[in-house]
Amino acid sequence: MGKYPVRLATILAGAHLLGIFASVIFPNAGVNISPLAFYLPTFLRGALWQPLTCTFLNEVNFFSFFNVLFIYWSGSEVEKYLGRRRLLQLIGLLLLIPPLVISIWSIFGVQWIYGGPYEFSIGLFIAFATLYPNVQWFGWVPLKWLAFVGIFFGSLQHLPRHEWGSLSVLWVVCAASFGFIRWLQSGVSLAELVGNVQLFKPKPKFHIVQREVPRRSAEPENIHESIDPVLEKISKYGINSLTASERRALDRARNRLLKKQ
Repeated sequence: MGKYPVRLATILAGAHLLGIFASVIFPNAGVNISPLAFYLPTFLRGALWQPLTCTFLNEVNFFSFFNVLFIYWSGSEVEKYLGRRRLLQLIGLLLLIPPLVISIWSIFGVQWIYGGPYEFSIGLFIAFATLYPNVQWFGWVPLKWLAFVGIFFGSLQHLPRHEWGSLSVLWVVCAASFGFIRWLQSGVSLAELVGNVQLFKPKPKFHIVQREVPRRSAEPENIHESIDPVLEKISKYGINSLTASERRALDRARNRLLKKQ
């Protein structure tokens, strides 16, 4: 990250802060900003910028600035762990899901104007809580429970008005953010995931199987040196931060030590 003087999370928080000012200044100056919100009929007529701009529109209230800080905090931690490229992929996912869900609802005759950073900021926080589920916020509540409570109360605000479309956007954003992080932690590439899907099973072919004598893989001379980076990661971020390959390496080292003893 040293070659990037400015973190992507800083740029993202700054863009949302500019969106707050634009949402106040432009309407007072007589500028109509409604074309920046996502509305499926206008999007289909050529307003292709709406999936990107709708997230930066924001109704100004007491919590607007805290929402910008929330985006910066969650985005910075996710960027530190995953890197800039993966954070960009996550941002693209969070930007595309609301318009996609709204488009699906339009099939059933339900349409509404969408805008604001609410689901976007929640998606970033869900990614952060998935990476560090047991890190305690202010030293007393784990992030995983804070995320669960946030989703619960976020869902309650849609129930009295029967806003099932908005509720589905929130749930799909949270599920996609959680699934994206879990997919990265599994270490399975998209090509491998698609390659494992077989629509038609090939017919079995008879062939001669040659038995091979299993070869014992060479073990490192110093077990402690091979597992030190994994132990250091556990001490900093907890055991839940390990990827699947790192967990397997930890299990192998533990089994080797037990055999030696």
